[in-house]
Amino acid sequence: MFQVGLIDKISKPLGSIQKQFGDMGRDYRDGTHTMIAGAAGVAGAGFALQAALMPAIEMDRVLGEVKSLGVVDEQLQQLSDTALNFAVDYGKSATEFVAASYDIQSAIAGLAGNELSEFTRASGVLAAATKADTSTITNYVGTMYGIFQNSANQMGKADWVNMLGGQTARAVQMFKTTGDGMSSAFTSVGAAATSVGVKMTEQMAVLGTLQSTMSGSEAGTKYRAFLTGTAKAQEALNMQFTNAQGQMLPIVDILNQLKGRYGETISVAEAAELSKAFGTQEATAMIQLLMQNTDGLANSIDELGKVKGLDVAEQMAGSMTDQWERLEQLVFAIRAAFGQALLPVVLPVAQAFADGGKEILLWTKLFPNLTKYIGMVGMAVLGLVAAGGLLTMMMGIGKQAMVAFTLTMKIWAGMNLVITKGLAVLRAAMLAANIVIAANPIVLVVAAVVAAIAAAGALIYYWDDLKASFGDTTWFQIIQGAITLLTAPFQALFQFLKGGWQWVMSGFTDTSGFDGLFALADSLKNIFGTVFNWITEQLSTVWEMAKGLVDWMPGFGSDDTEIKSQSVQKATPRAAIQPGGAAKSIASYQTSSTNYGGVAIYPTYMNSPQDMASELEMAAG
Repeated sequence: MFQVGLIDKISKPLGSIQKQFGDMGRDYRDGTHTMIAGAAGVAGAGFALQAALMPAIEMDRVLGEVKSLGVVDEQLQQLSDTALNFAVDYGKSATEFVAASYDIQSAIAGLAGNELSEFTRASGVLAAATKADTSTITNYVGTMYGIFQNSANQMGKADWVNMLGGQTARAVQMFKTTGDGMSSAFTSVGAAATSVGVKMTEQMAVLGTLQSTMSGSEAGTKYRAFLTGTAKAQEALNMQFTNAQGQMLPIVDILNQLKGRYGETISVAEAAELSKAFGTQEATAMIQLLMQNTDGLANSIDELGKVKGLDVAEQMAGSMTDQWERLEQLVFAIRAAFGQALLPVVLPVAQAFADGGKEILLWTKLFPNLTKYIGMVGMAVLGLVAAGGLLTMMMGIGKQAMVAFTLTMKIWAGMNLVITKGLAVLRAAMLAANIVIAANPIVLVVAAVVAAIAAAGALIYYWDDLKASFGDTTWFQIIQGAITLLTAPFQALFQFLKGGWQWVMSGFTDTSGFDGLFALADSLKNIFGTVFNWITEQLSTVWEMAKGLVDWMPGFGSDDTEIKSQSVQKATPRAAIQPGGAAKSIASYQTSSTNYGGVAIYPTYMNSPQDMASELEMAAG
């Protein structure tokens, strides 16, 4: 009755509490998963929308930078269309194309209509054709426009920039130069040649020819020195290098005049005279180089003069275009086109959110106390969420601990059963042996001798098999260690004598005979370590079992039904409940009678265990 009362009074409420905690943990876990899934869905939708609109957003950013320079919307739309078409044609970045237009608009004022997009497209095609960086070619175009501004305005800026791109590309084909080299050369020359009437094609041919033996910047420096010293040289040499308007004669005519005086080659004395006339040796070095092939220089000027558009640059750029890059840029262009159609709808929504956030920021300044309380509420909510997570974690740990405890108890019960059965068999064997010995004591001596001989023989014969089968078990290693400990002194003595004999015979030099002794010492050390670890593990296991038994209470755990059933069965006397449960038995008692000494008793009410316990307490009092 004590055990039954203990189950009803303690175990059942504890089980109910445990079930409520379990339900709460499941509800918290489900709520957390739902919250995370919802937040992930919202965030995923936002990221997906941003990723879908990202090409259009990038284009909108760089177009906004260009718009800040005063470019009207019509030009921006044309620039965007040109950038996307250029990207698809040559596999280059559309955003870099628009970013280059910012530098062009900054360097060249007054671009109207399609001029900005044409300047940018010519720069991009030239950069692709000459394998130069877009920013370098953009600076080059701006520099060239500053040098040849009058020619560009007369010709038309769009037509002029296309001709510039084509002639520069042709110069890269004809001479050992690049787009970077031509940019450096013209940067060094500046407007010195244009100011004295030298045309762009002639300047480009001279600089391209010079770059066959020197860098672009060096070629520009030598050409500038020649141009600066021309006026002084014609007076010193009594030659005519300019026309009636003061403009410089074509370079081929000047070189032919010098060849008429000095011949095809210039001697050292003649070079010194030229250097004195021009005022620098750099001009003389240029003259000596160009005089070697004046006909070739004239042909180069004619070839460059035939280029009137961007066709040559487009052919060169198209030959170096990667089709996979074109495909990649096509995908970007399509996404950008769709995104640009959606941005007018999406941007006002984003702007509204941003403006709302600005208002919230203002409210935090106007209502600091309210802001503080809202923050505290948020912290409290987060604290509750963290507490719930901690509680769920602790419940999981407790559940795992109970599973481990139940498993341990079942293992212990199985071991107890095996030990009980083994002791019964051992008692039976001992009883049989006592009977035999009591009948004839000499049998004990004979059996002991025979058993020892048989055990020794079997151990020797099956030693390898036993070791192979059970060598990894702890108890076998302990037995093996015990045998080794018993035989260790004899083995040590044998190894010592053997090693000493080999040492003496080798003339006291070879100590390898003692290796066996050292190996034996290591083996003994390992054996002692194994025995000590085994003893430690067994003591730890016993301690955990004892601790678990102290903390254990009937009916408490994950398997309440099984424990209650065992407690009731162990009660004395056991309750004889027929199939159908206690309710069926109580019903049968209420409809049946019992005779005691001829008196028929018809019970109409069966006391509950609680009523019985109360009556016993009152009787005891």
